[in-house]
Formats: sequence, C-alpha cells, structure tokens
Amino acid sequence: MRFFKVTLAIFLVIVIIFSSVFYARSSVVTSLVNDYLTQYNSAISCIDFTVNADFDLVISHLCIDSPYADLELLGILIEWQFEPSYLTVDKVVEAISAIKITSVDVRAKAEVTLKSSTTQSPKQLNELPNSIRQFMQDIADYTVPVAINIDTFSYQPFVADSDIGADEVRQNYKGKLSVNTQKISLSLTNAKQAPLLSLDLARTGADFTVNISTDLSKLRQFIKLHQSVLPSAVVAQLVNADNKAWSVKGAFSSQIDWHKQTFNMTNTLSHFSFRTEQGFAQLGAVEIDATLAWQLSLAGEKLHIDFANDSAVKLIVDQQMLTDFLSAQENDKQLKALLTDNVMNRVTITPLGSIKIDFNQQSIISDGITLASSNLAEPVILSFNDIGLNYTDEATLAINLHKTKFSLTGQAKVGQLQLYSEQPVKLNIVGEIEQQSDFWQVKIAQETAIELTQLSLPENPLQQAKLKGQGKAKARAQSLISHWQGSVAIAKNETQSQDGNNSGVTFELAINNQLKQLNIEKVMQVNVLELNSKLSGSIDNIAINTEVIVDKLALASVKLTGDLLHPNLEVSAKDVLITDLLALNIKAPIELQLIDGTLSYHFSGQLKNNTELMANPILLALSVKDVTGEVDGTWLQDLNWQQEFSLQYGQVKSLMVDVKGNAKAVNNLSIAKVETATPITDLSTNIWIDFSQKKIRVVAKNIHGNLLGGRFAIAEAQWPFSKDSAMNVKLTEIDLEKLLELDKKQGIVVTGKVSGLLPIYYDGQHLLVKEGSLHNVSDGLIQVFNNPAVEELKAGSTELKLAFSALENLHYHHLTSEVSMADDGYMLLVTEIKGRNPDLDNEVNLNLNLSYDLLGLLESFNITEHFESKVIKGLTNKN
Repeated sequence: MRFFKVTLAIFLVIVIIFSSVFYARSSVVTSLVNDYLTQYNSAISCIDFTVNADFDLVISHLCIDSPYADLELLGILIEWQFEPSYLTVDKVVEAISAIKITSVDVRAKAEVTLKSSTTQSPKQLNELPNSIRQFMQDIADYTVPVAINIDTFSYQPFVADSDIGADEVRQNYKGKLSVNTQKISLSLTNAKQAPLLSLDLARTGADFTVNISTDLSKLRQFIKLHQSVLPSAVVAQLVNADNKAWSVKGAFSSQIDWHKQTFNMTNTLSHFSFRTEQGFAQLGAVEIDATLAWQLSLAGEKLHIDFANDSAVKLIVDQQMLTDFLSAQENDKQLKALLTDNVMNRVTITPLGSIKIDFNQQSIISDGITLASSNLAEPVILSFNDIGLNYTDEATLAINLHKTKFSLTGQAKVGQLQLYSEQPVKLNIVGEIEQQSDFWQVKIAQETAIELTQLSLPENPLQQAKLKGQGKAKARAQSLISHWQGSVAIAKNETQSQDGNNSGVTFELAINNQLKQLNIEKVMQVNVLELNSKLSGSIDNIAINTEVIVDKLALASVKLTGDLLHPNLEVSAKDVLITDLLALNIKAPIELQLIDGTLSYHFSGQLKNNTELMANPILLALSVKDVTGEVDGTWLQDLNWQQEFSLQYGQVKSLMVDVKGNAKAVNNLSIAKVETATPITDLSTNIWIDFSQKKIRVVAKNIHGNLLGGRFAIAEAQWPFSKDSAMNVKLTEIDLEKLLELDKKQGIVVTGKVSGLLPIYYDGQHLLVKEGSLHNVSDGLIQVFNNPAVEELKAGSTELKLAFSALENLHYHHLTSEVSMADDGYMLLVTEIKGRNPDLDNEVNLNLNLSYDLLGLLESFNITEHFESKVIKGLTNKN
C-alpha cells in the first residue's frame, strides 16, 4: 500500500503540472507544484515538458526531492481529451485518460516509519469475517481515476552507511506497474532479475481476482531492509542481529477470489525450507521443510480451510536442546525420560482434510493432524482426527479442546520397562477424548494393544532396579500383549482441588493380558497365560476383578479393592481339577500321578507395604478334595485336606483357630486308603504346618486309622521328631495273622488280636522304642510246622525240640510282650505265652525273646525320611 501511495502522489503532481501548462510557463509550473509539495516537505528539482500535436502533455524529465527519497521520472506521456469544458483546474483531471511513464528511479534517503495507533483496541476473532469482507469490498470499490503504466522502475532502499560491509553493495530492485480500471499488475525483481514479487488483480464487475507469488528468500531480504515499517514483535524474531544465523527458502503463491460477497483463497507453499543454527525459540538448531497447499473459503460467518493430500511439514530440532528446553519448563519427568530413551527429533506434521470455523458458534472443527517421528526403527505416529474445538474471544483469545479421536502407533523404548525387556514397546493405542462440563473423558477403543517381547522377570525386581541387571531371572516369556478397552474420566483442575483427594480420576476398563511361552523356573511352563481384568472406580476406591486362565484352564479369580496404594487383595479358585493342573507341566516338589481330585483356595489380605510385598500378612484357605492317585510312588485314595495359613515374610504357618478365634479340633486331613505293604484305611488327623527359613515343621494330632485288621491312634506327632517327648502309638485289635503276612515264613501260622502301646523316641539320629507293651485281646492259635529253620533247630537240641513241638498247635489264651527297639533298628519282644496244645494234651507256658527288623517294616509302610526330604527339597528349590 505504501508503494501505491507514492504512485498516487506522483500522479497528483503530474496532474497539477498538466493543469498548470495552460496557464504558465515552466517556472510558474514549478512554483505551483512546489506549493502543493510543501505539505510533504518535497519539491521539484527539475522538469522538462512539451505538448505534442495531439495536445498530449509530454514530460521528458521530472525530478522530485523529498526527505525520504529522490525520484526521477523519464518519458511521461499524459493522454487527455481536448475539450473546452475540461479546460478548468477542477475538471482537467476528468479529461486525462492515461498516464504512461517510460521509467521511474526511486532512491530512498531515510527510513520510513509508520505511525502506530495506540488507541485502537485489538481485533477479536469474531470480527475476522467482517474485517475480511470490508477489506475485499474496499478493494472492489476502489477505482483508479486514470490508467497508469510504468514500463520499468528501479528502487534502491535506504541502508545506513554503517550497516554496509566492506564487501557489500546497496540493493537495487526493478519492476513494472500497470494500473487501470479493470486490472492492476505489479512485478518486482532484484538486481539479478530474479523474481521477488508478482501481483495481478483483474476485475469483473463488482468481483475481482488477485494472484500473488513471491520468493521467500528474496522477500526476507526485502523485508529486512524495511524493518522500520514492521511491528516490533516481528522485528525482534525475524530481523534483529541476534537471529542472523537463519535462512528461509521457498515459493509462495496465492489466488484470491471475491465473487458475490464470497471470499476464496487458494495458496501454495512449495520447496519451503527454514534453517537456523542456534538460539531460535530456545530450541537450538531447527530445520523445517514443508510443502503445503490449502484453500480458504469464507461464506457468511463460516470459514472453510481445505488441505491438499500431499501437504506436510518436516521438523528437525536438536535432541539435547529439546530435552533441556522441556526440563527448563518443568514438564513431566517421564516425558523427558521418554525423549532421552528415544531420539525423536525428526517429526513430520501432516494436516488432514479440512478445518471449519464457525464464528457464530465460536467453534472449530478439523478433520485432523498427524505427527510422525521418522528416525526410529519403526516410526511413531500420533494422529488426531475429528477434532472439535471451541474458543472464547473476550479479553484474550482462549481455545479449548471439546473432543477428538486419537491414535498412537509404532515402537518406543520405555525406561520403566527396561528392567523386564530390552526390546522396544509396540504401541497401537486408539481412542477418543471428550470434554464434559466438569471432567475429561478418555475412551479407549477395543483395537488398542501394547506388546512387549523377550521378557525376563528378575528374582528380586526392587534389587534388580538398584543393581541394574545383576539379578537372576526367575521367569521368562516370549511376549506380553495387553488389549485395553473402556474409559477414563479425569476431573478438571478446579474439581480436583475442591475434593482434595485422588477421586479426580475414575476408571471403567476391560484389560486382556496374554503372556505367551511363559517359563517360571522350577515351577511351571505354559503356552498362554491370560489375565482378563475389569477395572472400575477411582484410585482411592478401586475395584479390579481378574480371571487368570492358563492354557484355557480357569486357574484363579483375583479381586483388588479399596485404595490402590493400599488395596485389599483376594485370590481364589474353586474345585479346579488337579489333573488339569498337572497337565500344565507344573513342577511339583514330589512326583504326582493322580487320576482324580480338586483344589480350592482363597488368598486374602491388605497390601500396606508397597516396597516389600512379602511383608504384608496374607491369609490362605486351602482345600483339597477326593484326590486319588500315586504320590511319590504310594497310592492314595480319596484324600481330603482343608487348612488355613498365614503368609508373611516368606513364612507359611497354619492357623490353629478359625477367623472368629474359635479353636479348631476337627481333623482336617483324611485318606480313605494308603496302599502300602499293609494298607492303611480311614486315616484321619488334624495337622499344623510351619514352613519358614526353608525348613518345614509338621504337627499332627488325633491321628487314627485302620491297620492290619485293627486300629491305631497317635495323640500327637511332629516332624522333624523331637528328642524331648515320645510319640505314643496306640494299637487296638491288631490281627497277628495279617501282621505275619508282612514277612511270611513257611510253616508258621499265628492268629489272634493284640492291643498295646509303643512309645517311640528320637535320639537325634535313630528311632527308639522304650517300654512298649502288647497284649492279646482274643484267644489265638500258633502253629509252627514244616519250617526248615525250625526243623534244623529241633534236630540240634532236645529242649528246643520240646518247645517247638508245643508250638506246632498251640491254642493260647494269654499273650503279652514287652517291646523295645535299639538304635540298630531291630525290635526286641520279650514275650510270654500261655495256652494248651490239644495234640499233647497239656498246658504250655513259654517265654520267648523275639527280634524283628522294624525299620524294614516301616519302610514297607513308606513312612520314612526320604519322603519328607523330597518334600522339603522341592519346596526349598521353589523359593
């Protein structure tokens, strides 16, 4: 506009000169014109003119001197209509039809400073449509009274001598100008004839079209030479000496159409390049490359912006400077860590579709924008689609997000997960953000998935974090895939501040986690471990319900409730088939080959100690029902066991009372049958277990069962054995015939039943029996015949012959035995037998000392140390 003002001023001077031709000579003309130019502190310094045969004014040379510039015009032709009615000063302008100028030379002598308005209030965004329409209408209404054509002009901007270097020369620009009622054309080039600016305006009635194109690199230099007319904020960022180390390249073109009060603008920014070496916006070196094409359309109070499909902006910043910048802004430390672990300094920004602005509704709707980091192994792409914004245009412009869809895809390293896997996390997060009256709602779509591969779980995660990888992995998995769906509601800042708690964030989520090829050392190996979770509530009142499925087997239900920092935990399962569990390749501490049985359990407790989870007290209720099969080679039938434990600091202890504090006296372990050399049936006891410091202690009370046709009972027994107290084994109606079958000898038959008591002691290495006793509870029979060993003894001794002859058919009615066992494992029975041999027809009284290998017998029962040692060893290896 400043250039047009200068042009019009020249035109007025020419009109005055033309008018004065009819009244005076050159000196008079100069005086008249100077009177007009005085108000601009300007004056004519030279003039040479004539009138041709058509009465057109020909000014061959015109010089104007002003404080800001020296102007020299050559070859001026003023065409006019020579009619008597126009020969007045007031109407002579109407007679002029055209002004043609061969050349204009403008040499600026000082900076031109535009007066800034201090009273004008800033424009509001809602006023933009009217401002655009008013500006377009002003252009449409503007008429040029006289056609002006300048074949060529040259322009030399003002540059102070102190600002010109030794190797620099003053810039010089050239151009052309053509103005008439239907068209305005302006072109500007630099001294090398390289195009700088082109402007063409064509009118069609009340409508017009403007085409503008410019070279940004050359335009920047031109603007820099005219910084005095620019706003101070623009000068500070683009022109000042502190920002010399930047450059811009590219071409910008625009077509503006004003048709039937509708504004359309088509723009193209091609081969755009912006470079800065240091200090730009505190981000250090910045590189921007862009190709943009967009179209604006203003109809009524709605502005529509359409972007071409190939529009994109590529941004490169210094990674370290970006990290430092975020640190200085006190942003989230996790964001800084994410940028540290992932070099994401190359970002491509792509506008999608269109933007619609409704100034009446104060709303902005955008099809979206995509940000892609292109310098990672797999690009991280963040997209926002269907963006809805609204704004307030009062004292200051404030733009608020109303809703948007979003997606985040790609791979990135997350520092917090490096403890478990060195591989990047694969992300596919899809969702929607919507602003409600008092909270933000984030909806997560069902296609959301997060994947982590090559996982390794350390033996002690807390210690591992401190030692940076020195821990031993206890579990490994091929991959973890986590699928999310649901919503998260986040209260706005003012709501959270009023509540003063963590209820500002509420969840309603469904999460499916799948661990594939999970191998827990010395415990189990599964193909797929699946965790199906549902979360609801807030951080301080959460409810998480999780189903644990291992290779399609429902293994557990997990409930987490209450404050998430100190939640209540419940883990339970009911009637899980043990055969299904064994099919999962679970490594039990002893060999198990079962054909039936179920397992039920229930963990419960509150996690108050988050730094040391094992310090939290946990209650465990365990129930095993109807178990049948081999346990370490011994056949068990219908084993049932119920027990409650407390777990803390790695210690497992049975509870002697129920949850209400009542003492428990009911037996909690029963086995219908133990298949040993002599079967035990209806075994029942009440056991108490303590496992701590890798040692197991078992106390069994009220032990009783059926054995050898009779019964046995033990009031209390413990493992390991105690040296301070005896284990009293009470035997009732033991069938001697069945007892003898354990070590059957040829030619020996014993019948009858005995009862008694066997006190068993432990000296630290051996089992001992002291002062045990047996006595018969029924009459019986002893027959010893056709036994090779007995026959040999009878042949060698007359006394033994008589004794064994009495035993060939002894019907006894009295049998007692004092029982003892030394550390060699042989039991000594001092026996007294009274009865009658009907074959000899006499009474028989015998005193016998019998020795028997009891340990061999016990081994046949499988009640031996090797069974317990296997259990202890298995449990120890697990921990």
